[in-house]
Amino acid sequence: MNAQPEHALGARVGEHPTDNARRRTAVVWSLLVGVVGVAAGIPILLATFDRDDTSTGSNVLPGAVLGIGLLGLGFGLTRLVALVRGRGEVFVLYQGGLVHQRPGRRRVIGWPDIVSVQQKGPRPPLAYALGNDVDLRVRLRDGGRLRVTGYTQNAQDLARALAQVAPGARG
Repeated sequence: MNAQPEHALGARVGEHPTDNARRRTAVVWSLLVGVVGVAAGIPILLATFDRDDTSTGSNVLPGAVLGIGLLGLGFGLTRLVALVRGRGEVFVLYQGGLVHQRPGRRRVIGWPDIVSVQQKGPRPPLAYALGNDVDLRVRLRDGGRLRVTGYTQNAQDLARALAQVAPGARG
């Protein structure tokens, strides 16, 4: 991937840093919802567990509260890993390729090095708050992958640029 130097990619077109402050906010809220949901759901479940009531309705409230709590924890933890891994992440777009950099890692990727570009379909309105309004997956010739999410500044512009110029791109 890094066989060619950065200056061989031509003129610089744009820079797209990742907004980790926004990602951190989503992590905090998700974990907060998760902890509160699990902390409230377990006592509700235990309180209703002993009942002789065998109807399905008796399990809806504890199931919903615990389910929301577990989803919040799962989402928060996966975003926490992305937050730690993605600190200082920047995508720099050039006429002939892309440079992906994080602390301690820099990848120079020419357009021929990209095998496919896939953007996930339409996103629901809540997706922006969760950083899922853009979900672009880039497969590289060497087997590596890149993922651009809505936490990347001007991610839609970067996604469009990659889809237009990268060989093998599928939008």
